[in-house]
Amino acid sequence: MPKIVKPELKPGKVLDRLQQVWPREGLWRYTPQMVILAATILTIVLMFPASRTFQFTNLKVGDVYVGDEIIAPFIFDINKSEEEIAHDRKLAAERVPFVFVRSDSIARSSIEAFDRFFQKLDSIRVAPASDSAKLQAVQRLLSKYSIIMEQSTVPSLYRPELLAAALDSTDHRSGRKGFKNGTARAKSTFDYLKRNFRRILVDIYAIGILNLSSEEIPQYLSKVSIVSPDGEMLEELGNFFNVDTYREVVLSNLRQTFGQKSHVEKVGYPIIIAFLKPNLLYDKTETDRRIQEAIDNVPLAKGFVLKNERIVGSHEIVTKEILDKLRSLAEAMAEKQAHEGGIRLFLPYLGRALIVMLALSFVVTFLFVSRKEIFEDEKKMVMVFLTMMLVVVIAFLMNEFDLASNYKYLIPISIASMLLTIFFDRRMAFASTVTLSILLGALRGNEFEIMMVSLFVGTVATYAVHEVQARVWILRGMISISAAYVVSIGTIEFLKGAPISKLWEMWLFGILNGIFSPILTYGLMIIFEYIFKMTTDSTLLELSDLNKPLLRQLAIRAPGTYHHSIMVGNLSEAAAEAIGANALLARVASYYHDIGKMDKPEYFVENQKGGKNPHEKLTPTMSCLILISHVKRGLEIAEQFKLPREICEFIPQHHGTNLIKFFYHKALENAKAQNGEAEVNEASFRYHGPRPQSKEAGIVMLADAVEAGSRTLKDPTISRIKSMVNSVIQERLLDAELEECPLTLRDLKRIAESFVNNLAGMFHGRVEYPGQSRTSKKIKV
Repeated sequence: MPKIVKPELKPGKVLDRLQQVWPREGLWRYTPQMVILAATILTIVLMFPASRTFQFTNLKVGDVYVGDEIIAPFIFDINKSEEEIAHDRKLAAERVPFVFVRSDSIARSSIEAFDRFFQKLDSIRVAPASDSAKLQAVQRLLSKYSIIMEQSTVPSLYRPELLAAALDSTDHRSGRKGFKNGTARAKSTFDYLKRNFRRILVDIYAIGILNLSSEEIPQYLSKVSIVSPDGEMLEELGNFFNVDTYREVVLSNLRQTFGQKSHVEKVGYPIIIAFLKPNLLYDKTETDRRIQEAIDNVPLAKGFVLKNERIVGSHEIVTKEILDKLRSLAEAMAEKQAHEGGIRLFLPYLGRALIVMLALSFVVTFLFVSRKEIFEDEKKMVMVFLTMMLVVVIAFLMNEFDLASNYKYLIPISIASMLLTIFFDRRMAFASTVTLSILLGALRGNEFEIMMVSLFVGTVATYAVHEVQARVWILRGMISISAAYVVSIGTIEFLKGAPISKLWEMWLFGILNGIFSPILTYGLMIIFEYIFKMTTDSTLLELSDLNKPLLRQLAIRAPGTYHHSIMVGNLSEAAAEAIGANALLARVASYYHDIGKMDKPEYFVENQKGGKNPHEKLTPTMSCLILISHVKRGLEIAEQFKLPREICEFIPQHHGTNLIKFFYHKALENAKAQNGEAEVNEASFRYHGPRPQSKEAGIVMLADAVEAGSRTLKDPTISRIKSMVNSVIQERLLDAELEECPLTLRDLKRIAESFVNNLAGMFHGRVEYPGQSRTSKKIKV
């Protein structure tokens, strides 16, 4: 049994395959669009915060309530605002003392190491060795215990009598009295130093050293919790030393014990410091747990309203307390409906679905009426709604993490506006901006402020990137969007009477959004180009480089076709600008529209250079097949060099279903001469199409014919050029080649004027210089 091999379906071709197999008749052809729309509505509805309500959102502090008296139908809590909750949580976190664990083992091991050090030092001191040997032994001992001491001070460790004079001048001589000889004097001094150094070390460990620096300890912290084997005690932070202050304490104790004796300080300070380590260890895990517990225990309510309690009366001025009660009542009623179940359970979701559908109706209606080519393309529809969902998801995450209200100005609506402007046009982007502004306002609990700010900023963003042919649009976008945030936020807050000091944080978030949005847009543009196979102006600019390998091959193998393509590009660009079409697309597509002629360039008149015409040896039918084949070959070359789909479409469309008249009439003559009847199948002498589907493709078709016709003019005067241009356009109209592209008669008139002006410039006359008309004399060598 033969093995059945299933064709591999790559992820990038799923939509293409669906377009091929899905029914394309009647309403069925819009099924993918309906699925995309339904998935978008369902996703956004599920993103609505359950606590958000649309009731009483039109009331503000200071307004006069003109409705009926409102009495509490049941007991409910008065909820805190987001700002109040954030403030209370901050205070709760700051009240939690840091937890430190006292480590007695650190102090014990350090003191034992101190004692061992002095035992070894005493052994070196009393050993019968030379001073140089003792010096080396002491240096090794200091290095072992990581004690850094000045070289001039080291001899005092094995000759303590060097410090006796300094100690005798102080009042701290107890323990050394009665020793007259040198050995006893040295022993007395050595024991005296060790005893006092050890006392300082033990006293500091008894108090405790925190293992944090002053910068790591918050300024609001006043108490710490000390955990020891005896239990946990809450102590004042100032009672303990930290890693920045204990060194000063050592120095202070030395001076208090021995007076202002720099030589004794130089000996004692490095020794004591070497054996001091923080013994109060910060328990971050436990501290964070207690802080989180304190935050979680912050109540979300600040009071309650009893059943039948009067909340607000008719024509009463709305205060902050009344407004808080009203909004809490609305949220409590929504939660109660959800718990009751039945049809009332679905009413909030139905309302959310309807407002989402209302918002999406703006962009869907615009697409269906004015941008049907986008609406009927599933890939483009997915890209449009995916771009919008990117902004909606960011707003949803901000709600989920319950960020402060000012963070709403970090929602990057301008990213969607700029992306849709770059990939489509400003009108498409504006319709999406209106939809997104309504959705953001709804997701934020019907916030008027975020809706107006988003609408204004998104509109400005569409104009900031209307030209992306140079990367300066990123800087222009940063400045424009940041300025839009400053103006819109300021306007809204000034209407609310907010002080200037409160505006700075909002402006900061808006400016940060304006700075980073164009950068993120540039990155997303590259990603979307790759995923959805879309072509932007940046891609077209890269393809317009005449040093591209494909264009270089065209210039070498078919120089006449190359020159013709450049001229068609100039004519198409000017005509597209005249009617407001995509001039860059028209010019770049003109460069590649005849790349199929590279295989057999000698069969096309622009490459024959006045030599023999190979068509003279061929039948009209064969010649026609060779001419038509350059379209198919052009598509193959375009696929080989991975040209964008938008460019590939111009290769067949610029010929449409035109009749190759020269060979058709020649075939008629041959048939009449052979059979006496002029009967030839006209379809065999026509290109296979399709006809132009866009304004740019129609322009390239006309420019291609006009440029070719201009070369047949013997005396290219303005009147003859104009007559030739009108004749070409009239011929294409009568042959119905332009009926499938959206060019109007007004557009064709402007295109004709553009062609005439440009051709007149190409064939302009020159002043005849003296002697130029005389025949040049031959120079004999």
